Amino acid sequence: MRLTIDIPDREIAIANACSVPLAIRGVTWRESCLGELAKETGVYVIHHGGVIKYVGKTGGPSMSYGTRLRREFQEGAANGKHIYPKLATLTIPPEIMVSFFSGNDIERLVTTDGMTLNSFEKIEVFETAAIHAYQPDFQRHHEKRISNHLRKLKIPEPAREAMLAVLKLNSR
Repeated sequence: MRLTIDIPDREIAIANACSVPLAIRGVTWRESCLGELAKETGVYVIHHGGVIKYVGKTGGPSMSYGTRLRREFQEGAANGKHIYPKLATLTIPPEIMVSFFSGNDIERLVTTDGMTLNSFEKIEVFETAAIHAYQPDFQRHHEKRISNHLRKLKIPEPAREAMLAVLKLNSR
């Protein structure tokens, strides 16, 4: 069996983006900012100032980009969860941008031989691979795991921070 995942370069991942505004509590967020993509499914890449901040996916056939991004960009819909609090800390300008890999894009980027994946399974696989490839600032979970492990080994905090700084430099 073979599973092949082609991950486009970072520059491609942040190209053809649209600006998506944050909506503080009480302000309506409208999916119209996404244009024709609002009803589609796939993987989205949130970036700011050319730096990838987050990679996410629509959750299934009934979850569109519009529905999913509302939960990320509208404070009331996020209800203190998701990534809204992190997005709210970003300085604007520059605007927060979102790029998309549609289900059709992912069908071309994720191929199999000797096995079958449906379109939503391919979306899940692509999202996971994109997170590992792009190392988004808001999804650096491996750094927390490594820091916790170093703490358990009783590595002093200054040494832990230095080790993590090297890890961050090498993963860019």
